[in-house]
Amino acid sequence: GAGKTTAARLLARWLRAHGLLEERPLAAALLGGAVGGAMRGCLETPAELVKTRLQLQSAWSLPLLLRGLSSTVFRNAAMIGLFWAAFEASAPLRSRLPPLAASFVGGGGCSVLAWAAAFPLDTAKSCIQAGGGSTSVVAQLGRIYSERGIAGWYAGLGAG
Repeated sequence: GAGKTTAARLLARWLRAHGLLEERPLAAALLGGAVGGAMRGCLETPAELVKTRLQLQSAWSLPLLLRGLSSTVFRNAAMIGLFWAAFEASAPLRSRLPPLAASFVGGGGCSVLAWAAAFPLDTAKSCIQAGGGSTSVVAQLGRIYSERGIAGWYAGLGAG
């Protein structure tokens, strides 16, 4: 086994060695969140594919379960990294607010901001997992933009 050395400890050691935790807390928050999001994306991809296929009433099979792995990892890394960077950046504002408002701004506000920024990646991921077409996030974003413009990147935003 790896003993007590975990990915989190290795990351923390690297961040400290490069002064990111003390000197660049926004970069540390973004990087830490992105790493956590990437790990979550690896675990989440099969469930996301099944959910997407069931919503479309489309067949799925075991060999397809990892379709969209890179897009799910990329989406989660961006979204969770942005959430923690926004949370860290909002600390001075939150410290001046009453506790309930601070919690709302920290959790709710930062979450909405992160999802709004990363939503086009979610749209591309859903298209990839729906099947057909390229499995490239960049290619899917380009196709969606050429067909529907920026509004296409945010299709379904109000539904979730």
